[in-house]
Amino acid sequence: MKKKLVKEKEKEKKILRNFHKEKKNRKITLLSQVGFFSALNISIYRNMMIKTFEKFRHQNTLIIVDVQKSFRKFFTEMYINKLKKYCKEFDKVYYIFDNHVDGKNVDQDYLYDRNVQVEGHPDLYEFPNMEDMIEKRYNYDVDVEFFKEILTHKTYQEIKKLESRKKLRRGDYFRTKENTILVYIGNNHMWFHCPKKLYEVLIENTQNTITIVGGSDKECLEDVFITASALGVGMKRNWKYIYSGSHCPI
Repeated sequence: MKKKLVKEKEKEKKILRNFHKEKKNRKITLLSQVGFFSALNISIYRNMMIKTFEKFRHQNTLIIVDVQKSFRKFFTEMYINKLKKYCKEFDKVYYIFDNHVDGKNVDQDYLYDRNVQVEGHPDLYEFPNMEDMIEKRYNYDVDVEFFKEILTHKTYQEIKKLESRKKLRRGDYFRTKENTILVYIGNNHMWFHCPKKLYEVLIENTQNTITIVGGSDKECLEDVFITASALGVGMKRNWKYIYSGSHCPI
């Protein structure tokens, strides 16, 4: 009888040992699985970070202002060659040009048409990685009276009041009746009427920093720089590629 009890107890102990062994093995397996999924999560996170980096890398944008054949006396052929090489460092290049060569009475589509296309203009250069060409126009010696017809009475009066009190500040901008913006520059050009196409490009880049080059310094380049900054775009000049009326850096 005693031998039978001893055997039963040994059997129970064996069953218990096997149970604990199996439990331990399950725990090890579970830990291994946790480790696997942790490694998997790290891998997924790393891939997400890489994709985020790639996304922002491809928002590397350059704006070229008024590098045109009609302004060749302000820059050199070497400048053009170096600028073309510089464009290759960017994913997107926007080429902003002035339509002064087309005469005084140009079609106003460049201001109001978001989809206006520019092809084969004899005054323009070809630059690498060009995303789009955007037409604009500079104006010398014009005050708010020049734009009165496209402003509501209320906006016109607001500008006149600020002007008389000398409270207009660079970058102040006002909506026109055509839903464009009129930007106070307060420099060699007093005002800049921003085309819709340029406005939309700038709004799309309010989370990015854009590099701006071209010219001329204190004039058309300043128009675009102040307008973009006023709309919340981070702007950076690269002086190596900015010409003026009296100086070309290359």
